[in-house]
Amino acid sequence: MEKQPFQFENMNKVIDFAIERERESQEIYLGYYKTTDRIGFRQLLLSIAEMEKEHEKKLTMLKQGIAQNRVFSSGKIIDLKLSDFLVNVEYSPDMDYGDFLILIIKKENESEEFYKRLESLVEEQEVKQLFRSLADEERKHKAWAQDRYDLEILKEN
Repeated sequence: MEKQPFQFENMNKVIDFAIERERESQEIYLGYYKTTDRIGFRQLLLSIAEMEKEHEKKLTMLKQGIAQNRVFSSGKIIDLKLSDFLVNVEYSPDMDYGDFLILIIKKENESEEFYKRLESLVEEQEVKQLFRSLADEERKHKAWAQDRYDLEILKEN
């Protein structure tokens, strides 16, 4: 099945999409937090969920501060080409630790690429900086999960 393009008429629609992705990430991290008995990992999951909540707040503030078409040209429909890098990885509360780390790596990579793509499309420096900052934070989350995977899963094998 061919993936549908992600097309947005204006920045508010893009930001709505980003906010929804941040909420989804929070739900996944908190969902796994409730099912894992790895004490140290539970605290890290709470911490990452809180960071994703902060991303949501920043995006919400951005949305409240911009006009409907201020960043994109009026009437221009933007295809972010998200289908180029979105991977459908399903979360399950009973998934094992290694699979959950892979899910984090993939989701955080998607988020990093998404924010980098947004940064390349906007003109205002303040908005570019926000998207660059969000991409950097998502890259750090991905690196943390990759380190955990390398140390705890690959080491076991």
